[in-house]
Amino acid sequence: MIEVVVAVDVEFEARVVAALGSIADIEVVRRPADEVELLAAGAAGIGDVVVLGQEFTGADAEVVRRLLGQGVRVLGLAEDPAVLAGWGIPTAVSPWATPEDLAAAVRATATAVPVPPPPAAPPSAPARRQGPVIAVWGTAGAPGRSTVAAGLAHTLGRTVGRTVLVDADTVAASQAALLGLLDDAPQLAALCRAASSGSVAAALHRHVSVIDATLSAVTGLSRAERWPEVRPGVLGEVLTALSGEHACTVVDVSDRIDPDDPYADPHYDRHGATRAVLDRADHAVVVAAGDPVGLQRLVRLLETERGLAVRADCTVVVNRVRASAVGPGPEARIAATLERFAGLTDVRFLPEDRPAVDAALLAGRIVTESAPHSGLARAIDALAAALPVPRPDTPGAARRPRRGRARGRMRA
Repeated sequence: MIEVVVAVDVEFEARVVAALGSIADIEVVRRPADEVELLAAGAAGIGDVVVLGQEFTGADAEVVRRLLGQGVRVLGLAEDPAVLAGWGIPTAVSPWATPEDLAAAVRATATAVPVPPPPAAPPSAPARRQGPVIAVWGTAGAPGRSTVAAGLAHTLGRTVGRTVLVDADTVAASQAALLGLLDDAPQLAALCRAASSGSVAAALHRHVSVIDATLSAVTGLSRAERWPEVRPGVLGEVLTALSGEHACTVVDVSDRIDPDDPYADPHYDRHGATRAVLDRADHAVVVAAGDPVGLQRLVRLLETERGLAVRADCTVVVNRVRASAVGPGPEARIAATLERFAGLTDVRFLPEDRPAVDAALLAGRIVTESAPHSGLARAIDALAAALPVPRPDTPGAARRPRRGRARGRMRA
């Protein structure tokens, strides 16, 4: 008896179930309502074959990749098999196939060798050189990742070339507010949906906000329950597409990386975006707060499995450095502490500059833009200059844009 899980849209579900139910050696054992129930069934080893429809709720390339990774045999159901082939499903049948043809396809799939899953971020062949992807990660406790990410993107745009800032913070997406964008629609979700259908390149001009001549932004999702829509494999495709169009891509992510946590729910993967960005990034900027609690969190973070992996190619930044938190000569004290407890010998420091940050936030501008001569802005400029990012071949290739307000941004 061949056990089948039917995961198709409601238009064809009754027809497929009735057709398979009329075959003596085939039994329908599950009819999941969405991709969460489907993945749970796959993880539990239920069914010999999954019949997956193109329009099934939540179905995309990432769902197929995870099913194949669980050893599930998948048979596609679509009028256009090319879409499912792009997802990694080698065989598909028409929704209008006869019960005999459908049963024959199920039997062939059940006896076929399981197909290995495609890579989470399939390689692409862009026509132009790919710009580096810089992930701005860090510890818990709001050490200032978003402010640092925005400042780095602004500076890299002026010095390296057109840069895009991507808000992939799964806990508190805030770049839209920091940049003063009136339209904070979740552009990252829109790009991921376009990538699922193979049209991300055409969607870039519609779902990227232009801040000025050298800086663009992709807004994140403000509602936590929607982050599972941003699947890791699809997000990798989006970052690849963005890096093909920009000299540099800066991605703001949260500290959370579940379900690297073994106790996390693998079927509600809110923080898969964080892991996808860290896996895809060419370099990581790890941000921690310049106080005893922040430094302790940094040491512990760098001791984790993910921290050890990132540490091989990262720049450690201690933000909000101030004598009132660690004593006189704060940079020397912090450097000695991190060398002793974490073995770090090359740490970058950003000073506490609350007035400049507050003024930038009130104006809806980036601190390097609103207060370019402040101590914090100069430190961010120095940090950007130290990152392993290709520089323009000729002087003046990335000129500082004329000052002005881009359409769609708030005015103070």
